[in-house]
Amino acid sequence: MTKLKLKLIRHGEKKLFLPNPGLTELGKNQAEALAKKLALVNKVEQSKKILLLASPLQRTQETAAIIAEQVRLPVVTDQFLAFDQHIEPNPQGKQAIIKHFSDYFKNLGPEIEQNLGPEIEEGEILAVTHSQNIKNYWQVLAGPGKAIVDVYECGVWTINIEGQLDQTNSEINLDFEWTEGDLNP
Repeated sequence: MTKLKLKLIRHGEKKLFLPNPGLTELGKNQAEALAKKLALVNKVEQSKKILLLASPLQRTQETAAIIAEQVRLPVVTDQFLAFDQHIEPNPQGKQAIIKHFSDYFKNLGPEIEQNLGPEIEEGEILAVTHSQNIKNYWQVLAGPGKAIVDVYECGVWTINIEGQLDQTNSEINLDFEWTEGDLNP
């Protein structure tokens, strides 16, 4: 059985009215505050295998780079986390999200294996992405009754996924938490 903790992280405050904006000074400060908190959690849970992913857009790359410095992980760019990716809220969409993230731990590339070691049964992904993606993934996995209204800069939304993730008909348990008091700067 695989246990995967997926932490969806929204990028810091972005500069407005630019085609691919970076972070404002406030956004950099938000990312720094979150990075320090994540680093503390990471020190406590050192036995966990952790991977840091980011959308290819500048604001998420900058946020991830700040986090990477504190948690001492390389950033892996993931197109799946890009701004324009939308997953339909149906069983196929749910399976697509679970498969995408769990595949990181099944088909480890050299840059990931160097960080995580051989294939693992338990891991954590820090995924720096956009508010639309966080709302979309959350709705697809949790259902319409658990929609997210606001996605704050550098907020963290955690989805715990447990089950036989490589089998499409197996039962998969999902647990959702928003770490408002713990990790939201």
